[in-house]
Amino acid sequence: MLAPPKNMRSEFETLADSALRNSGMDSVGLYRFTADRKFDCGVIRGMPDTFVRRYEVSGIPVDPVLADLLETGLPSSTETLLGDRWEKSILFKRVSGEFGLTGFAALPLYDASRLSGVLYLGALTQATKAKLSFRGIAELSIQASALSTALIRLPKQHHALTSRQNEVARLASAGLSNREIAEELHTGEAAVRKHLKALNRIFGTTSRGAMAARWRQDLELG
Repeated sequence: MLAPPKNMRSEFETLADSALRNSGMDSVGLYRFTADRKFDCGVIRGMPDTFVRRYEVSGIPVDPVLADLLETGLPSSTETLLGDRWEKSILFKRVSGEFGLTGFAALPLYDASRLSGVLYLGALTQATKAKLSFRGIAELSIQASALSTALIRLPKQHHALTSRQNEVARLASAGLSNREIAEELHTGEAAVRKHLKALNRIFGTTSRGAMAARWRQDLELG
């Protein structure tokens, strides 16, 4: 699953829960993209875990609404894009229909001009499905504007690293000493030294400063 690292999970879930409350929809999916528009991490609220796993494994590759958003950079929904063809789609037959999803909107999240994520707003009833019209997704896009700002403020993660390695790299990059990193992460200095050694090996560097520079550079590129 594309769950956020532990140090980000509560923030991601808080943002998704807020969107769920404010939108009045039945389910919410919040996903972040890398610079090359691949999924970084995400969370879905209001749907069972079996749906989340099924969508991330089988649904994403055949999701026509997501494909339309990635191509145009504009909001889309099953109602505006597919209409009566929604229940004939591969996504509906393979994933959504089994879980009673009557439709959903996909709203782009931007970091300046870069597409940085997507907000899914799902409908399980005919009443919420009615919100997936052109006018409805225009109104729901207000949710996306607010989330875009919050999403880009979350700490970025290097995909070659574990959550703890990212935390050590981030704190070392900020200039903290081994003792200060250990205190921040509630661990020992020996553990911090072990992580720093692993980070130098991963990045092919031999110093703390060079490692931190490579970590920052990769985040900017990714």
